[in-house]
Formats: sequence, structure tokens, C-alpha cells
Amino acid sequence: MAIECEDQELLEGFLTETTELLEKLDDDLVALEKAPSDTELMNGIFRSIHTVKGASSFLGFELLVKVTHKTEDVLNRMRRSELAVTPEIMDVILEAVDLVKLLVSDIKGGDIVDREIDGTIGKLLPYLSDNVKEATVLKQPATAAPEQPAAPVAESSPSPEPQPAPETAPVKAAEPPAPARTPPPPVAKDADKKVDDLSDNSTVRVDVKRLDDLMNQVGELVLERNRMMQLNTDYQGGSEDNAFGEEFGKLSKRISFVTSELQMQVLKMRMIPVEKVFKKFPRIVRNLARDLGKEVDLVVLGEETELDRSVVDEIGDPLIHLIRNAMDHGLETPDERVAAGKPRKGTLILSAAHEGNQIVISIKDDGKGIDADRIARKAKEKGLVTDEQLAVMGQREILDLIFLPGFSTKEKATDLSGRGVGMDVVRTNIKKLNGIIDIKSELGQGSEFILKLPLTLAIIQSLLVEVEEETYSIPLAAVLETLRVEEREFHVIGGQEVLKLRNSVLPLMRLQKVFNVAESDRTRAACYVVVVGVAEKRVGLVVSRLLGQQEVAIKSLGKYLANLPGIAGSTILGDGRVTLIIDPAGLLENSDGSGGGRIAA
Repeated sequence: MAIECEDQELLEGFLTETTELLEKLDDDLVALEKAPSDTELMNGIFRSIHTVKGASSFLGFELLVKVTHKTEDVLNRMRRSELAVTPEIMDVILEAVDLVKLLVSDIKGGDIVDREIDGTIGKLLPYLSDNVKEATVLKQPATAAPEQPAAPVAESSPSPEPQPAPETAPVKAAEPPAPARTPPPPVAKDADKKVDDLSDNSTVRVDVKRLDDLMNQVGELVLERNRMMQLNTDYQGGSEDNAFGEEFGKLSKRISFVTSELQMQVLKMRMIPVEKVFKKFPRIVRNLARDLGKEVDLVVLGEETELDRSVVDEIGDPLIHLIRNAMDHGLETPDERVAAGKPRKGTLILSAAHEGNQIVISIKDDGKGIDADRIARKAKEKGLVTDEQLAVMGQREILDLIFLPGFSTKEKATDLSGRGVGMDVVRTNIKKLNGIIDIKSELGQGSEFILKLPLTLAIIQSLLVEVEEETYSIPLAAVLETLRVEEREFHVIGGQEVLKLRNSVLPLMRLQKVFNVAESDRTRAACYVVVVGVAEKRVGLVVSRLLGQQEVAIKSLGKYLANLPGIAGSTILGDGRVTLIIDPAGLLENSDGSGGGRIAA
């Protein structure tokens, strides 16, 4: 049924406010479960649901009003200390919030869907019954009258409804009785899928101060433009002023400075805190812990760290898979942890920080770590690697095997993991962003997955290299290190040129052959190897010379040249030459199926 609203601006205001309230609710509810005595937090949650209910009622969204009304009533009893904050109650409230999100998502899509809500409401109703006090009413403080919580039900429910007979039966101590009508299974899953749909990805909220700074820089640029035009007029008029060269030099430096500042301000306009992604993880960790029977304390650090909107939109899925992996494979059950001399509750640390022109996101657990021998054994059993390949692998390369499609150490597949798809999704998404994955693990102590991602995908720091007589640009975010080596140090294993680099074997790729560049007459005793990383892969790009670093703006090659393997686009250098920008992810992907050796393993 299409939505009919006379005031479209009013509807948009409702959706904006409701979306902001619901995005914060998951985090607040999980925090409340850990700190049930936090009165301010409890009141904040109640006000959020109350606000959504009031606005929904004003606009005539009946299904939304019914769900928020009953949720508000249960929260009201909790804030009056008539109901204890228990995992069972929180399960029901979180399910109700998911349903609210789904209904709001329907409204945002322009249609009112007649969804089944009785099942969820039926789970809330027992907590509004007098009988529920037998199981969940908190003991009152000594200063309170003993009979105080006896009958506030009608007071907390502004418009009480008759209760069906089956739902007023005495409630068991563990959880309320099953409602007469059970909700259809797709509701909760749909709600999970539509959580991200609530936020508007087409807009970015910008601080007014940033707009002011941007306007100031544009004003500075206008002044420098005027100065440049005046200098040009004087020059064209045949002015004999000997100071022209000096003035032009000053102007060049000034324009360079103002342009850099302007560029930074524009980039900041697109930057948003990584908190947008992080705030949904407390709820995910809470649900996984209950499903797995584990006790987990999630610590979130650096959620104020900012990065480009385009990157934020892509990192959600890989982070979810890494957190599930840590919860399912890494952290032990409470009994296993106690037996190993650890605290019953495991710790999962999710952090973000800036490091140069990159953002570094870490997922660290204090679980059992990754058993490299077990990884190698499983990969061999599944036919993903051979004995010959395992023989030349270091520990780092063996750990990287977990990213292969179809790999899993689970003996039995579950809803959470064990189907060999999670870590493959991580690799695919990080590769798309030209990011890097590092793994640190100590058996019995825990594991850490480190993602290194570019701050923005539009303007990049690059390393200019020369391949014979041609110049190419390599994104600096993908460059791990550069080496000057003698060609006699190269070896060939299985038809693939490699270089022994510390404790690992580095596959090599000659850009001169990849791009079919004509060989020059110049003879060189040595060459340079640029070690690049994409997701978990590492490869050395063999080039003739290193020319230095430069910040470049990526330009499209147009639709006819858009799909060139190994080329991300082009840029224009200061001398006017067009230079191709190398796409490390595309190079590695293209080499996987071209007999280029074990670059992808």
C-alpha cells in the first residue's frame, strides 16, 4: 500500500529523526544489559522509543504504533524497577526493535507492507502481566514500601488492552511463555538485512565549521587567481619589471598551498567516523555470544577515526566475517578458558586508527590462536594445496590459506561458519579497496587480523616508477617496501620467478612483460623490486627505476578502456604527460589464471 502523506517534508523529517534514534538503540540496549543500574541510559532508551511512537501516531503508521507502544510499556516497567534487566527480556526487546526497523524501512521504501507483528507483540505482553512479577520483579530496596510494585500495570500502559487467556498464565522463571501466534521466521532475518538500509548512503552530514573553512579557502583561491591575472596582464603588456620571476615564484607557492588546503577541506567533506560501521557490532557480538554459549567482552577503540564514505560503505561485510570468525574459531567457551588458566570471559578488541594516508582497523581476540599445522593439514585434505607447495611455505603463507575459497577447519557446518565462504568474502572486499590484510597469531594466546585501507579512493599518494622508458604510477597504500636487487638473486620455482625475502618466498612479476613494454638499449646491473600487498597476497613488481612519490588524482580512461587488466585509471603529471595508474589487485587477479605461479595462494 503506497504511503499518502500531504507534507512530504514532515515525512522526511520523521524518517531522518527515527533513523538516527534506531541506529543508536542497538548499542544502547546491549550497554544496558551490561549495566542494568544505569538510570540515565535506561531513560534515554525509553525516550527514543517514546519519540518514535509519538511521531508514528501523528503520521498514522498503525503497525509501527502498536509495536512501539508495547515496547515502550515494557521499558517503562523496567525503568520503574518493576522488571529486572535479563537476557530473556533483552532478547524480546531487541526483536521488537528489529521489527520497528523493518517497518521504518518499509515506510522509507514508499510502501506500507502488512507485516505479521502479533508474534513479537505476543512475546512482549507477558511482561505487562501482573503474573510476571513472580519471575522477574526485582527485590525492592529497604527504603521502599513492600507493596509498591504490586499493581502499576494500568498506570504504565496508557491504553491497556484485554489480555488473551494463554498469555496471562504464570510466567516461568527463565523466560515468558510462548505466545499463541509465533512470528514467521523471515521477520528477524529481514530486519537484520535492512539495518543498513535505514541510513541514507546518498548524503553526508557535514559540520558547519567545515563548510566555513571550505568557503575561506575558496576565497583565498579567488585572491590568488586575481593576482595571477594581474601578473599575466603586466607580462603581456611588455612590463619591464625585473621582479616578475620572483613574484611568479611566490604566486606558484601560494597557489600550491591554497590548493592543497582546498583539497583537504573537500576530502574532509566526504569523511565520516568509522563509528557508523562499529556501532552495530555490540549487538552482533551479544547475539553470537548467546548462540555459542560464550562470554565475551567487546572493547571498541578509535570509533571517532574518520575515513571516506566510499570506504566506509565497503568495510562492513569483511568486519562482520572477521568478528564471527573470532567468536566461533578464536574464543573458547568459559569452561575451556578456565581449564587453560584464563578468565571465563573472553575479550574481543575492535580498533581503528590513522597511519599516514591509511586507516588501520584491528580485530584482536585473546582466544586459542591459529594452529598453522592444522591449517596446512586441512588445506591439503581439501585439495587446496600440494605437499610441494607446503614445503616451500613459511608460517605467514600457511596462515594466508584460510582466505582460499572453500577452506574451513570446522568439522561440521553451522549457521555461523564452517562453509568456507566467510574469509573469502573478506579477501574479495579488501581487494576491491586495494587494502592489505595482516595476520598475527600466537597459539594459546590469541589472534589479530589487521586491515590497512586507503583513506580515500579519489586522490591517492602514488609511487612513480620507470619500466624501461615508460612511467607508471603505483598506489602507495599498496606498497609495503622497495628493494634494490641484482638479477642474479632471482630464482625460478615451478616456472615462477621468486626472490627470497627474509623468511618468505616472494613471487615476482616483471611489469615490462606484463604491459609488453619494448626493451631499451640501456644495460643495468641491478633493478628495483616494489613489494605490493593486496588483501593477504604479496608480490614483487620488477621495475627499472624509482622516480619518487607524488599525489595524483585518478582519472577514468573512459568506457572503451575501462576494463584493462591491471590498470586502475590514469593521471596527468606536472609536465603534461599522461601516466597509467597500476591496479595491484587487478594484476594479481589476472595472474591467477595465467600460469604466473603461486601468486594467489
